[in-house]
Amino acid sequence: MRGTKITKDRLRNHFTYNWWKYLLVALVAVFGWDMVFTTTAYRPPKDRRLDGYIVGYSTPEETLAWLRDETLALLPQMEDSSFQSIVYTDSDNYYGTMQLTTYMGAGEGDVMLLPRERFDVLADGDAFLRLDDAIANGVIDLRGIDVTTATLTLQDGEAGVYGIPADELYGLLSYGIMNEGFVLCVMSYSETPDEAAVWCDWLIETMLAPRPEGMAAPTPVPGSAEGQQDIPSY
Repeated sequence: MRGTKITKDRLRNHFTYNWWKYLLVALVAVFGWDMVFTTTAYRPPKDRRLDGYIVGYSTPEETLAWLRDETLALLPQMEDSSFQSIVYTDSDNYYGTMQLTTYMGAGEGDVMLLPRERFDVLADGDAFLRLDDAIANGVIDLRGIDVTTATLTLQDGEAGVYGIPADELYGLLSYGIMNEGFVLCVMSYSETPDEAAVWCDWLIETMLAPRPEGMAAPTPVPGSAEGQQDIPSY
């Protein structure tokens, strides 16, 4: 057939005007492979992972990664773990509330550190697990922490400890996490409640520390036993 011979000029001309077609094919192939990998990749079931949320000021990424690594070392039977930061402050709490509601609605997260104001609201909706048995059995050693302010009587009339005040966990400050005016909780829908209790005990043991010298006492917040203040710069 005439005019079908492949030459350098014809190839150059072809790629000059059709290069975008090859790029498009390559992008579609990469995207398709990524979709296949994403949808078929193994995901550990909820009873083989422990996840947590730090609600308050933004938590550094390195802290979240450290919490994940420490959790997997503490609980080797868990196949995966993740920790996420939910920004929730007095001046910026609308989006944080939406995030928190969405995650909880999906049954995500096993442990949570959150402001007392959110704790008081969510506890009345049966969001948190009673910790009385874990404390009585010694799984969670309070190490002198007073849990009176987290002992609640819910609508069903049943009183119990639904959280652990983090006011004495000053070690958290070194990792960019607020502690005063915050409460540590286990979610009622967690599929790893025993492991979550062990994790809470680990956090208490690791982060229990005296108030740093020169750090002012928190300003009481109306309606709560404790207050909140910014992370000191030291």
